[in-house]
Amino acid sequence: NLYQEFAKGRFAFYVSGPWQIGEFKRRLPAELQNSWSTAPMPGPKAGVAGVSLAGGASLVVFKKSKQKQAAWQLVEFLSRPEQQVRFYDLTGDLPARTEAWKSSRLANDTLSQAFYTQLLHVLPTPKVPEWELIAQRVIDHAETVVRGNKSIEDALEALDKDVDNILEKRRWLQARLAKK
Repeated sequence: NLYQEFAKGRFAFYVSGPWQIGEFKRRLPAELQNSWSTAPMPGPKAGVAGVSLAGGASLVVFKKSKQKQAAWQLVEFLSRPEQQVRFYDLTGDLPARTEAWKSSRLANDTLSQAFYTQLLHVLPTPKVPEWELIAQRVIDHAETVVRGNKSIEDALEALDKDVDNILEKRRWLQARLAKK
């Protein structure tokens, strides 16, 4: 159990996202509630956040929707800063719009502020269907390092081979299409 092991001090930090704030509040013992915090990903020098991948969910309107106008109205409504703050209050999901972060509720939430800083330093995930599988391989290989089963160099080499194998079919298909 992640929360029990964290509480025992088995590991000093955990890389995750804002959805974990509520879980840590619910699952850590009362005596540890004021002894943890959040931070942006480490960067190239002190005081500079590192880059992370943008995540979250998207609101879409399908091209063939029979209710396009109503759907767009819903998207516009849910995208308003005040609605994003309300959604945060209800779910703990952080807003994507920077205007929403000006609300006192978010501006005064010290645990969420690291994620606002990180929001200003994100890149989109690679636009390939294989991304989720690749991301899982990153996690798998990182775990082998943390557990002491592989060196960083060996894990990176194995990850490189895994990603190359995962993308091999894509390269083959693209090469065939280029010949046509």
